[in-house]
Amino acid sequence: MIHIAIIEDVREDSDNLKALIHGSLEAEVRQAFNKAEAESLLKGGKFDLVIMDIELGAGPKNRYAGLGLLSDIRANWPTIVVSGMPEDNLRGLALTLHAYDFIAKPVDERDLINKIEHALEWSRSDAGKDLTTQHGLPEGLTADPQRKNRYLWHGRPVPLTLTELSILQCLIEPPGTVVETRNLAKNLKSGMSNKAIATQLSNVRAKFRDVDPDFDRIDNEPGRGYRWKTST
Repeated sequence: MIHIAIIEDVREDSDNLKALIHGSLEAEVRQAFNKAEAESLLKGGKFDLVIMDIELGAGPKNRYAGLGLLSDIRANWPTIVVSGMPEDNLRGLALTLHAYDFIAKPVDERDLINKIEHALEWSRSDAGKDLTTQHGLPEGLTADPQRKNRYLWHGRPVPLTLTELSILQCLIEPPGTVVETRNLAKNLKSGMSNKAIATQLSNVRAKFRDVDPDFDRIDNEPGRGYRWKTST
């Protein structure tokens, strides 16, 4: 049986999500309607997926309560964040906090079910495990001992999304070897086009360069793929 938690302060929206899931999947769905209920639910349960709103109640302290919860639970279960808030940067912020995916309100039902199915498939695969636990990491790259799914570059944290982490993992296992673009796409949570892969790798490079302006370890091999250089 699949176990899903819905954290949504608007009861009608929560019940609609629950009905949608029950109409598409065999799943036990549990609900929480505010931050305190959510903390109790997540502390006492084990879930295959969490669906969570960012705003969990009225007032300034609840406006971004979901992001605080996401920061706490990201090491445990894949989370799909939903939000009707207008801020343009919320999607990027949620993904940086390791949400599996983000969907805007009003929710497109088909899109949500598709994301739920991908998230459940991903969580059952090796990709759903901590992406920073492999041994023999390239020089300068270490796993953050304080936080799951985060790398340090020369001791400084690099805030990568789960998709970016998955791409990086493919490149460094083993380092120095060209990874074909099609193989990168196969290893990602829902597959990507060559153009999307290039965009993601550009984002990875940019985040490493925010930490180290001289970073140049990711090479593009035209017509073949990409590799992590073992030396500069």
